[in-house]
Amino acid sequence: MQNPIIAALLRLIVPLYGLLNLFLISKGLNPLPFSEEEVATVFSGMVTFLGIVWVWWKNSNITRKAQKAQLYLDELKKQ
Repeated sequence: MQNPIIAALLRLIVPLYGLLNLFLISKGLNPLPFSEEEVATVFSGMVTFLGIVWVWWKNSNITRKAQKAQLYLDELKKQ
């Protein structure tokens, strides 16, 4: 994992998942049917997917406003 924010979030979510399971067991309920590794993998995949979408959206001139702003910026750079 290269992004320290993702690593920090995983280090927070995985123990919270364990605490939730412990709480459920202490109340006589069934624990969540996922292993900590599965939770970490799904979370990492979601963060990766959202990161890809964010980078694509942020660095692409999707809206008309963004396209006009890019044209304006290109004109300013020519001067």
